[in-house]
Amino acid sequence: MDGSPSKLAGKNAVVAVTAGVPAEHYTPEGENKATLETLLSNWHAILRLCPFDVQPMVELYGTVFGLSDEDLNTAAKQYNELLAPFAA
Repeated sequence: MDGSPSKLAGKNAVVAVTAGVPAEHYTPEGENKATLETLLSNWHAILRLCPFDVQPMVELYGTVFGLSDEDLNTAAKQYNELLAPFAA
């Protein structure tokens, strides 16, 4: 292999993140002083460099505090909808 990233061109990449704390913690004003997108920008840069077709990021917040059934079902539905086109 010549190390060329072109073999990865057009392949799909999905970044799925589960955060234990509520979404408010991941704002410039929140406890983490940054959004998840900002914290994961290096991953996205690497994926684009390769060049993967980067799909929208999936985020699920507040898992440590317990999620309502409605929130969990909504997150599961969004994740399934994102992955459905890739199912064989």
